[in-house]
Amino acid sequence: MDNKTIQTYNRFAKEYDEETADFWEKFPKTFINEFIKLAQGKVIDIGSGPGKDALMIKNEGLDIVCLDASRAMIELSKAKGLVSILGDFNKIPFEDETFNGAWAYTSLLHVPKQTIGISLQEIRRVLKPGAVLGLGMIEGDTEGYKNTLKEIQENAPRWFSYYKKEELEKLLGEHGFEILYFETLKPRAKNYFFFIAKKI
Repeated sequence: MDNKTIQTYNRFAKEYDEETADFWEKFPKTFINEFIKLAQGKVIDIGSGPGKDALMIKNEGLDIVCLDASRAMIELSKAKGLVSILGDFNKIPFEDETFNGAWAYTSLLHVPKQTIGISLQEIRRVLKPGAVLGLGMIEGDTEGYKNTLKEIQENAPRWFSYYKKEELEKLLGEHGFEILYFETLKPRAKNYFFFIAKKI
């Protein structure tokens, strides 16, 4: 994951947690509910942030582990009672075929396009055969640094990589995933893509 982005999350973890606290109140929960139904068992939240998604998944009875590259985010998720580990998307600190599911909701946006294949391969490696990946991304065709935290307009750069639907379909196929479910939503200016894909 990009170091400038990690530093921003370390500095503004609390602000980010507050800004996104009501996220799933604004969004339909069909995507996360479908993922929970298909995952069933031990799940890793890739780029778990402050743990809001992981808490929802845990409350549905799944055994979830949070993984994030930001130490401050890990502290926030630990404070919510979640098992939380500091780690890199491109070098996930777990054995092969450990998990029944991987949740990566808008976290892989922060991976440069030239290395997202490494992240997908690592996620696939730690998934059991037939396990599912819940992937949330944003539509577009650019990548680079943006200052998008609402209350902090300067000196809070985060890397964003945006994709066309066809790009994501191709990436998932190339890295050993079969798409089971797709949904798209446009809550604000940007269009969100939600995929659930099975390891094949």
